[in-house]
Amino acid sequence: MRPRARWTWVLVALMAAACADADFAVDGARAHRRVAFQCDAGPRIPGTPGHRAVQDWIAAEMAKLGGTVRLQSFMDSTLGTPESLTNLIGRWEPKSGADRPPLVLCAHYDTRPWADQDPDSAKRRTPIPGANDGASGVAVLLEVAELMAKRKPPRPVELVFFDGEDQGAEHDPNTYSRGARGYAARVEPKPRAAFLFDMVGDRDLAIHPEANSVERAANVASMVVSAAKAVHAPHFFPEPRYHMTDDHIPLLEAGIPAVDIIDFDYAAWHTTQDLPDQVSAESLAEVSRVAAWLVFESPLSKAP
Repeated sequence: MRPRARWTWVLVALMAAACADADFAVDGARAHRRVAFQCDAGPRIPGTPGHRAVQDWIAAEMAKLGGTVRLQSFMDSTLGTPESLTNLIGRWEPKSGADRPPLVLCAHYDTRPWADQDPDSAKRRTPIPGANDGASGVAVLLEVAELMAKRKPPRPVELVFFDGEDQGAEHDPNTYSRGARGYAARVEPKPRAAFLFDMVGDRDLAIHPEANSVERAANVASMVVSAAKAVHAPHFFPEPRYHMTDDHIPLLEAGIPAVDIIDFDYAAWHTTQDLPDQVSAESLAEVSRVAAWLVFESPLSKAP
């Protein structure tokens, strides 16, 4: 090949790569600001001012970014006393095929009322700030909404923000994921698949396939690994790790293929130190690129 022709092809390749990157041009700094905003609102325990403020803010952000927003409110009596919970659902339509079952990306927006894992026993009845455990997943989903505001997804996409994930008793897994249980009991039609983002902003990010996801939704779990390879996400790994009880379990039990994207190796989990300084803009951006590939480029996004 002649030198001029060679450099022409190099330039074309670089321009194509730049265009591909621009399609998933997420903003980690913006995502981190959204994490900080949620923490500044205070504890997001159902019934508190911080919870209502963040609920209203998420709904407003989705509407601003072109989503059709609805609230799924219901009473839950898991802990013996009726409690009002509200899931937030935003929907983005494709140019065609809006009647196909949606692809769901989900996260929880509530925070734990007790820092039961805090090294200081005097703080274990203090609500956690929930920067990584709650706010990071919300921020990632809103980054995907930013992209969908500019480019229609190939199939219907719903962003679902679960309430009541972290209100459970410490040693009773059946008292967690109450918003997800309410959603799974009411959703119609069933989503094509669901991707849960929980604790995805750790400064020392290391995301492995979650074992329940691999065992019960292997094809969907493998797509997360494929997504990470496609967008060159260096902190995603192929080896499964941990069986987690999380919001994906009620979805799996309802027959919805669902996976948990989570980095559970997080020292500030359920402590008062779960603060924005433990969360990285780079980690949020990396996970957001993976989420964007799942929405726009995965086989599921284009399937019937």
